[in-house]
Amino acid sequence: MSDAALARSVPEPEATLAARLARRRIPLAIAIGLLGGSFYALLLERSLGVMPAAFGADIYDQMWLAILDGRLDLPARVLRGEGHYAPDGTAYSYHGVAPLLTRALFDPFVTIGTTSLAPVSIWVWATLGTAFYHAALLRMSGHWDVPEPTSTILGITLWLVGPGVILTSNHPFYHEPVALAYALTGAFVLISAHAASRGRMTALALIGLGALAAIALHARPNVAVGLYAGTVLAIAAALWRAWLRVLPGAVLGLAMLGAGAAGYLALNDARFGSATAVHGSFDESEIRYGIAFWEMESANNARQLGFIEHGRFNAGRILPNGAMYLFAPPQFIVTATSDHAAALHRSYTEPRVGFIRLEAPRIGMLFYLTPWIVLAGIGLWGVRRHGAAFTGLLLALGGSALLTLSYATITLRYHVDLWPLVFVLALLALPSLARTRTLPYGIAFTGFFALGVMANTALYYPHLLRVYPETGFAEWSEAECQARASEIGLPAARIGYVCRDAMVEPTGG
Repeated sequence: MSDAALARSVPEPEATLAARLARRRIPLAIAIGLLGGSFYALLLERSLGVMPAAFGADIYDQMWLAILDGRLDLPARVLRGEGHYAPDGTAYSYHGVAPLLTRALFDPFVTIGTTSLAPVSIWVWATLGTAFYHAALLRMSGHWDVPEPTSTILGITLWLVGPGVILTSNHPFYHEPVALAYALTGAFVLISAHAASRGRMTALALIGLGALAAIALHARPNVAVGLYAGTVLAIAAALWRAWLRVLPGAVLGLAMLGAGAAGYLALNDARFGSATAVHGSFDESEIRYGIAFWEMESANNARQLGFIEHGRFNAGRILPNGAMYLFAPPQFIVTATSDHAAALHRSYTEPRVGFIRLEAPRIGMLFYLTPWIVLAGIGLWGVRRHGAAFTGLLLALGGSALLTLSYATITLRYHVDLWPLVFVLALLALPSLARTRTLPYGIAFTGFFALGVMANTALYYPHLLRVYPETGFAEWSEAECQARASEIGLPAARIGYVCRDAMVEPTGG
């Protein structure tokens, strides 16, 4: 037998075979991704055309310019009720600085402060995030020998019936850190999937996990909790298996985690005077939430008392909030049923864990992420058989999801924070798709159903979180800001600074 024939007769290692099968599907996946990214751009273009403007689309631009100017505070007319205020009216955003990465990238080419970079930033992170999840899907499809047509359908479904559509349907301030965390967790899951298909975690992968978690802490701390835990568990498992081989990566990965935490604490201290203070409060304190500082709502109302008496996070909210996140009827399709579900949720939670804000549009993931929820259910059933390589990741993402579910607000963008757990469970359903011929058709059917609901949601969502007059999101003129400042008793010498104009980068800056 010739050497070539002998080589062909030797079975290909499973990890190598998985990689080869994944590579074979790459050209089609790239085409799907390009079309998906273009679709996301069209959604954001539509959002830009909706008036009035999205709330806070200039906040991160102004944060970037403030830092370049050597400050961390922003004009009250930029932050309004979303700011957190010192007694003299100095305004800070409590959100992290990681979304400024796009400003650092585009600063040499644009004049920041003239046009909002929020839509571009959201598009970058939503597109990258979906691409990372798509790549993880391809990797595990090759690993479990899922037929190429099935993995292609799943890839298309991911772009059309996934969090990227929610993120790019509207471009308020709140979507930027969520979109960045979505991209970071996508990369985190991709690294984990690559390691699972190869059967080992490399030193370089551990460094990558640590870096992603550290950046996430400055975008979405609730998501970062899961990524930090996932990184530590991955390092522990890798050291257990081959500690000498991965020791340098483990040390650098832990150093990344430490650097991220140190930076986070230092930023808190610089803004709020304490490393452990992450935001203002509703009651009298050194830093107050803008809604309370500007007396935009009555003191000690149900929402404020819910936070004060029951905490921002409370385990008693997990089950009822989880039911709403999963099963809430689509508000813009069956309004009466949705209202009934909201009333039922409130009647149970308010006496026990205080007021929980239910923001529009109320909709459960079962209705617009239907194929992924079905696959996650199948994957949950198969965890014991196929989930060994993902055990640490599932535990970590589960912890992050529980933290999100325990919060005193339910809103559509928070669904994106729950997505990583849903997706990883869905990956564990791939062996069932590989073995069963009829199951892919059922998943495709649920995808068509979800697409209709997603389209309805994307149609209405851009009209929310806008600067409508007579709302908490309304824009403030200089005169209105000064009147507000005088009314609450700010010193006259401070009012001009507090109510100053937004910054515009000097030409050529």
